[in-house]
Amino acid sequence: MGDSENTAGDEAAESGFSTAVDVLGHGVEAVGGWAVNEVAAVGETAYHAGSGVANMVEGDWDAAAKDMTEMSSAALNFVTGGLTGAAETGYDLGVSSTGGGPGAHDEENNALKAAGEWLGDKAYDLTHPDEQ
Repeated sequence: MGDSENTAGDEAAESGFSTAVDVLGHGVEAVGGWAVNEVAAVGETAYHAGSGVANMVEGDWDAAAKDMTEMSSAALNFVTGGLTGAAETGYDLGVSSTGGGPGAHDEENNALKAAGEWLGDKAYDLTHPDEQ
């Protein structure tokens, strides 16, 4: 009788241990996957930030603006869990299916460039009223 009780107790302990290991393993996988995604997003964001600053130093404002757009898109895509990337992909697919044209990143860059030029013009007008 003692042997059968020990066997049942051992089986229950092994089952509980196995379940605990499975739960712990799934938790580590989830955290590990999140960490890998986070590191990749931070890396992509940092890459574009560094490239943008280098382009600014060189005076290549168009390339700097594009890098800053890419930087903000990478950060926003991570924060939204990939939703902005999916929306950009959908937009790009729609553009290509209708015969082509600027993609989502190009449109975003063009809009930011136009806004920056408008703001620059307004600032110039404020500081040079005699030239109007």
